[in-house]
Amino acid sequence: MEGVKHLEREGTDYIVKQYVSLQHCIMMIWVLISIIVIISTSYLKTGIIMFVFSLLLTIVAFMPPRVSFNFISKNLTVANRGLNRRKFTYDLNDFEGFELQTIRIAIIPLGCFLYADFKNVSHFKRPVISQSFSKKKMQEIINELEDLKKHSKNTKH
Repeated sequence: MEGVKHLEREGTDYIVKQYVSLQHCIMMIWVLISIIVIISTSYLKTGIIMFVFSLLLTIVAFMPPRVSFNFISKNLTVANRGLNRRKFTYDLNDFEGFELQTIRIAIIPLGCFLYADFKNVSHFKRPVISQSFSKKKMQEIINELEDLKKHSKNTKH
């Protein structure tokens, strides 16, 4: 299927692209703060410890999960790539829809998260499909996934 810009095709799977969000920016700010502490203050040990921990957290934060939809075998696979390397597979027959959640302070959006809702999965364990600062990107991902879902149903019959 042509015209998808937020999904990458890999065989029969469609992998959802991940974007920079609030947690990535916070980790980069901590790295910069620790560099400033090392350079401009006399707290060298504290700055080095802050730098090492914030650098490790930044590396972990920039390893987003690999989220792939397979409409032929009707499953969603979420493979964590950080310290907690686990792979979860969800059945798309139990899929209820997407939920878009935006976190704001006043009118300033801090982050937008796209969740997949399933019948047999609790509200706290639902998979995060993607995140970004932009609600528009998340809505485009929803539209592309819905189009792929409709397209896969039409090609089967």
